[in-house]
Amino acid sequence: VCPVLATTHSSEGLNQMTYNRCIGTRYCANNCPYKVRRFNWLDYTGTDKLAQAQTGIHVEDRFKYNPTDSLGRLVLNPDVTVRARGVMEKCTFCVQRLQAAKLELKKTGAAPKDGDFETACSQSCPSGAIIFGDLNDPESQVAKAYAATRKYLALEEVKTLPKVAYMVKVRNPNDTANA
Repeated sequence: VCPVLATTHSSEGLNQMTYNRCIGTRYCANNCPYKVRRFNWLDYTGTDKLAQAQTGIHVEDRFKYNPTDSLGRLVLNPDVTVRARGVMEKCTFCVQRLQAAKLELKKTGAAPKDGDFETACSQSCPSGAIIFGDLNDPESQVAKAYAATRKYLALEEVKTLPKVAYMVKVRNPNDTANA
């Protein structure tokens, strides 16, 4: 639905977002059945500060790297895209972590296996409820969980073909106290 093709799918099936192509039409947010896209109202790039600094400051001083301001610190992390105000935000399943893990595996020549890659949400989840992996590998932890009978897919009935699955809470049918 994006008129400028800012949202695409990778060959691996990941939903990608090209932030520098997004013009903020919000078509993707309006048409997303999951309502997971958010409009970015914040100015992370500091362009407002840059516009204010354009008067009275020499050009060479204006673009000088300053490690103490927030924009200067963002320069140190090449894996993070600094999004401008007016673009749509969505989870990318930590594609920068995925690419780094794939590069390491390519260097060593090893086949990918469970645990080679972990998203930030699964790493920070203390209960281990969030898992990420290769659905094509039948021995992987995520493929076994995806094949479980407790699994359900959000909006499966409207044929959105989701890859994110959820597990139904296990309940005791013989518990009369909670009936």
